[in-house]
Amino acid sequence: MRPRLSLLAVCVVVVFTTSTQADFLMIPDSGNDRVGIYSAADGSLVDANFIDIAAAAASVGYAGGLTPIEALEVNGEVWVTDQVADRIWRFDTSGNFIADLAVGQIDNARGFEVVGDTVYIAQGATADQPEGIVTLDVPSLTLTGSFASAPAGDINYFDVEFYNGELFVPNIDTGNDGIERFNLAGTFLGFFAQSDGVTDFDFLQQLAPRSSNGNLLAGGFSPPSGVYEFQSDGTPLGITAGLDFGPRGVYELGNGDVLWTNGTWVRTDADIRDSGGQYRYITPTTIPEPATLLLLAMGGFAMIRRRNPQS
Repeated sequence: MRPRLSLLAVCVVVVFTTSTQADFLMIPDSGNDRVGIYSAADGSLVDANFIDIAAAAASVGYAGGLTPIEALEVNGEVWVTDQVADRIWRFDTSGNFIADLAVGQIDNARGFEVVGDTVYIAQGATADQPEGIVTLDVPSLTLTGSFASAPAGDINYFDVEFYNGELFVPNIDTGNDGIERFNLAGTFLGFFAQSDGVTDFDFLQQLAPRSSNGNLLAGGFSPPSGVYEFQSDGTPLGITAGLDFGPRGVYELGNGDVLWTNGTWVRTDADIRDSGGQYRYITPTTIPEPATLLLLAMGGFAMIRRRNPQS
């Protein structure tokens, strides 16, 4: 007969081991200034209030507008870009606020990507900040430069995705709609896909690879709107999901369904997972949601107790 403490320890170890994989998704809700957690298996809501952006802003005395766009794991933390507050919010793995970053150094920050020790941030055009992709060194928390494919006025980037060893960037500039390719040093490599912005995709937001086949998904916000899919060589496959709903964020779930977001829902074409917010980009995370882990651990321990009433 094993001691009770050992059984609890075994239960907790099992829970944490299974949760170190990408079991969860993070989705900012700019309507309620928060980041929620969802199941990566089926998109079901786990915790709508994992991160409170409004509370973080208040703690540093910021009283302006907020529009969180994307949440990513960076160096054991969760970073959230904010398009209107013009900064990155940093949180620990339990959702506690650490600090704001790049204040006064970035403007109109949108989607971003981390590769090694470098963060690549898609940034809109401003008078005093560079338009294009801004780079930030993670260890020193300092900006290191920027790059773009063309002069200001010809670009309007909304995301950065590391795909097939390159950086893929959707450009929504009128007349230049397309997905651009760069190497990690910022050298423009050409277009992955292009559109006239009228009869084909328009205003692409988040890019995300499908785990099932390696194809690339893209949230087409403007008409003809929908989740567009491309083969890895750039061959267009048309709209896969979200037809006419103006998708922003996109992600393939573990069950094979495409989860997408817009200003009304987090949903697949078949089922709504959440509503009542302004939902943005979808990113997988290995960070476990603390409340869920605690419930799982307690539930597992209770099960062991029921099976071993004398332990």
